[in-house]
Amino acid sequence: MSNPLQRFTTAGLLSDRKVTQLMVFAVLVFTIFSYISSDIFYTRENFSSMAYQVPEVAILSIAVMLSMLTGGIDLSIVGISNAAALVAAYILTKNMTEEGAITNSWILIACAAGIAMGLICGLINSVLIAILNITPILATLATMTLFNGIAIGITNGVSISSLPEQFVRIGTGTFYGIPSPFVVMVLIAIFAGFIINRTGLGLKVFLIGTNRKAAQYSVMGDRRVVAWTYLISGFLSSLAGLLIAARVSAASPDFGNSYILLAIVVVVLGGVNPMGGFGTVTGVVLATIVLQMVASGFNALRFSQFLYLAAQGGVLVLVMMLNVILDRIRTARSISKSLGA
Repeated sequence: MSNPLQRFTTAGLLSDRKVTQLMVFAVLVFTIFSYISSDIFYTRENFSSMAYQVPEVAILSIAVMLSMLTGGIDLSIVGISNAAALVAAYILTKNMTEEGAITNSWILIACAAGIAMGLICGLINSVLIAILNITPILATLATMTLFNGIAIGITNGVSISSLPEQFVRIGTGTFYGIPSPFVVMVLIAIFAGFIINRTGLGLKVFLIGTNRKAAQYSVMGDRRVVAWTYLISGFLSSLAGLLIAARVSAASPDFGNSYILLAIVVVVLGGVNPMGGFGTVTGVVLATIVLQMVASGFNALRFSQFLYLAAQGGVLVLVMMLNVILDRIRTARSISKSLGA
């Protein structure tokens, strides 16, 4: 594996071998489903539908990726996104007229409140993991249950629906012919890529994931870096929640429970090392698109959605097995070359 500092300063996102493999896989999936079911899969309507669905999963996956780069994981992303959506939806419905109209100021306030909720949830995770030193998987499992429980308790499990049309346009509208959520996803991907590849914080994230013990004895402030990571994860999760609420014109306390597994599958498939220290935003976004194409292909072929859930788990197992096998092969080759030299 290359040195994190070298990767930070010289390697481009598209030069990664795993990203190249994903591109080949994406072309293969696209070709297969286009050939098998061209009348449904290979249509403008289907591609438009995918462009509206990919962003929310991609943004949640980027949030998981950031925590995984440090050697941790954030299982509370869906709970945070639902909490942010519910806060925004409550403010919107309380300040709209009977005709469904609302001022742009209230929309901005609602979105800001939703983002603030995401930051608060991210801060709770940061305190538990970075300050109290609780294992990330246990801390975020607990906060996932906490956030979900509070949301269900406050709303009695009832969704908040019929959101204002101006807000709904964020999730269903277009920007110069491109679906608005897709534009938001691209901007967030650029933002996340800039952070992890072009800032000191990103370099420290890679270093912590590569060797946490060494980072603890350095002057880099590993706890502060981890805290910022989960805070940004909460911020991204809240944005995903707002996009979901805008797309479906509703906010629910238990929406998207399957997104947790899906986000983990996307991150691992995208080439992120579950132990930390390696990963690219390009890989995560590309993996999201690949899995969405598989989902759309399954739907075009009228396969059961339960079969797609099984396929997600199967993909996760196969990718992890393949990564282990390839790493062992590369290690064996490196040892052979060293002995031969």
